[in-house]
Amino acid sequence: QQEPAFKQGWHPEGYAKNLVGGSGLPGQAVFKQGTRKQWFLKPDLKALKTTGRGAPYLVPCDIWSWTRSKAVDHVWAALIWHGKAWVILGAGEKLEEVEALARRYQEKKPLAPPAK
Repeated sequence: QQEPAFKQGWHPEGYAKNLVGGSGLPGQAVFKQGTRKQWFLKPDLKALKTTGRGAPYLVPCDIWSWTRSKAVDHVWAALIWHGKAWVILGAGEKLEEVEALARRYQEKKPLAPPAK
């Protein structure tokens, strides 16, 4: 019942596919794992980084356990303006992979990470 609201916070392509690379997950998997393991992304907007040209913004997020009331991990999210709202383009543990996604977005290149 809550997935449609969660999905609205993600870019459609980033919800369906992992755009970050090895340290990331698609939004749909973030929702499923968070629901199963009882955690959510808690952004620290005061610590966001710009990419030099503005958006995407790189936002550090704690993976916050609602059962333990503490952070259990940390990821970075790339935030973009899409339609009428800020949404997550992709998220992952490695800042360099999220920065690379931000560059691909800015340069209007294919969003999927290059094959290794």
